[in-house]
Amino acid sequence: MQHTQSEKIMVVVLEDMVNQSIPRILAIRQKVRHGELLTLTEVDFFHMMVRRLSRCSHDFAHDSQCMTIFACIAHMLYKVINRAHENEQKALRFT
Repeated sequence: MQHTQSEKIMVVVLEDMVNQSIPRILAIRQKVRHGELLTLTEVDFFHMMVRRLSRCSHDFAHDSQCMTIFACIAHMLYKVINRAHENEQKALRFT
């Protein structure tokens, strides 16, 4: 079975998200759940992920399963960022 170049790229992108990005997001989520603040490296990672998800959503808009995966990852990012923002606000109140 022949796969298009786009399909091959999509598989690589999804594998990277499953093996690298999602575990990192989950680790950061655990950290912010404990009230910790994000480091600049983590903030940069989230910026990169938002850009990457935006690009992937554009490039693979024809694939509904990919769009669902990207939307779930984006929602997870939103929840972690929102919690990190709450932590920042609490930290600012106590300084």
